[in-house]
Amino acid sequence: MRTVVFALLLLTSHGLHAQDVIAFVDYMGRLHVFDRGVFTQIDHLKPEWIKVGGNKVVYSDAQANLKVYQNGKVIKIDDAAGTDVVVTDHLVGFSVAGMFKVYDDRVQLLSSVTGPHITEDSVAAFKDDRVQTVGVYYKGETVVIEDQLAGNALLQWKAGDNLLAWVSAYDRKFKVFYQGQVVELCDLVTEMEFKCGLDMVAYRDMSDKSFKVFYKGTVYDLEGQMPQRYEVGKGVMAWLDLSGALKVFDGKLVHTAMGFEPQRWEVMDSLVVIEDRNFLNVFTQGRVQTVERFIPEQWQASWSYLAYVDVDRALKVWRNGVSEVVVRGQPVQEFVLDRGLILARLNQTTAKVWWRGTLYEH
Repeated sequence: MRTVVFALLLLTSHGLHAQDVIAFVDYMGRLHVFDRGVFTQIDHLKPEWIKVGGNKVVYSDAQANLKVYQNGKVIKIDDAAGTDVVVTDHLVGFSVAGMFKVYDDRVQLLSSVTGPHITEDSVAAFKDDRVQTVGVYYKGETVVIEDQLAGNALLQWKAGDNLLAWVSAYDRKFKVFYQGQVVELCDLVTEMEFKCGLDMVAYRDMSDKSFKVFYKGTVYDLEGQMPQRYEVGKGVMAWLDLSGALKVFDGKLVHTAMGFEPQRWEVMDSLVVIEDRNFLNVFTQGRVQTVERFIPEQWQASWSYLAYVDVDRALKVWRNGVSEVVVRGQPVQEFVLDRGLILARLNQTTAKVWWRGTLYEH
């Protein structure tokens, strides 16, 4: 979170619909939410911190209580603000006095004596140091995936939005927990190179050193050798192959986005954003699309949206080949985009929210 007189929040979320909720602190320290077209003050004292995920606002109030705003109501979920608080579209994961809890419409204690833990969009993984197991919380249930009585059960682990990948110390296998099932991808493993995203794990197959991807339960062979660089997002992955070409796997096909290495590229949720030769491009829907014929000084991408300030200082949003002006004729000090919702700060007292094509002012 970046905090000035007024707080703007980058959100972490998962879903195909637009974001409906965002939060900010005004110049007097009061906490407000924008929720489906309506501004509401939910606390008159400045919170210690704020995080937003999906359509939830999670914050530590002035008395260090952990609270959640959701569906028009504020509830206290713990007397302590907690540590390692992660807010996603579906879950809130946090630690209090060595305990690991999740809020999933209600608070659930996953472990009373917890080691390392991970919270992602719809999965939470944790090492329980009391019973010496590794568990995954998914859709309201906890599944034990490893027993670590003999010692550390995991050599490596990483999570994507809805899955967990790890190397088991017990049987030296590379495994993925996906949709409630454990899938084994490689054996005789001591160290793995892999990255996780939504429905996706990209990795080096240790048997032949090739580059592969696990996507929605199917393994695809991509390259005979590992790329120079690769990034995984929400159902999409991009990589720079050994020849310097930028390639994209979109869950169906492998596309060559550019036959040469661009000046800069990033995977941002479901978009591959490419800066090259003074053009701002996006790879989406199977092709490269030009957003602007210049590189904006300020731009942000979230899900399938890209927001930026153009050469005339207008704030614009782009999606699926179409740009729309959000704010024109008024200087925007800073803005935040999350999945189709934009919060723009014009000055100390004025905030504007662009939501589903309509601009609202506070």
